[in-house]
Amino acid sequence: MSTKTKTRFWLDDGRLMRAVFFVLLFASGVVLWLDFDQLYNQQSAVPYNPQQGDTPILPAVDRPEINPNNPQFSPSERVELPRETLQQPLTATLESGNRLTLQGSIDVGAFARLEPDLKRMAEYVDWVDISSPGGSVDDALALAKLVRELKLNMRVPAGGYCASSCPLIFAAGVKRDMHQRANLGVHQIYLPANDPNATRNPAQAMSDAQSITALITKHLADMGVDSAMWVHALETPPQRLYYFTPEEAKAYKLATLISD
Repeated sequence: MSTKTKTRFWLDDGRLMRAVFFVLLFASGVVLWLDFDQLYNQQSAVPYNPQQGDTPILPAVDRPEINPNNPQFSPSERVELPRETLQQPLTATLESGNRLTLQGSIDVGAFARLEPDLKRMAEYVDWVDISSPGGSVDDALALAKLVRELKLNMRVPAGGYCASSCPLIFAAGVKRDMHQRANLGVHQIYLPANDPNATRNPAQAMSDAQSITALITKHLADMGVDSAMWVHALETPPQRLYYFTPEEAKAYKLATLISD
């Protein structure tokens, strides 16, 4: 074999090896994608989708380090607001004693609806009592920003219930009072099954979830709250809630006051 022929052979062999490498790389990528897609679909096969009429008061996640008979594990027995009140769209009501109540579900559009009222009533308000099972994260973050701009103090009163995205608003208070018998809990962000984005590309869904988590983490840090508290949300399935004890809420700086 001549030198020229040998050179052509090795060049052809090099091209062949590169072609094989890229084929294998592409095949590996396809396999990884299919595995991820299958895992995502398995996890999303039965998405959490609370129906109208279901109780918004979710059970606590298992806490082996705490006595299961502790009332903290029975929030349904501690919440004083009727289920129907919590299910209604979020309302803002000015009460006597310079007190404002925010209660109801944080529906999409809650911020746009309540912004004018909150700005108008803020000068008359010393404390905002909040009770909500949560809802739209975008609206919760927008309301939280407004709460801090208006320099409002937030409180989850005795028998109050602040869950899911509600603590994001509570965290925005200049002063944050959690009553000993209040219920304050977090869990994973989820999309209801009837949400048009629920069936979007799984890679995009993962990217969006990470972006929202980053926004929440930054928000908590900006409010002076230890963002490590959100780890409990990431670890807790949406069918349950991680309820903070008053001691935990104070340690994470989520609450600046614990009243009794």
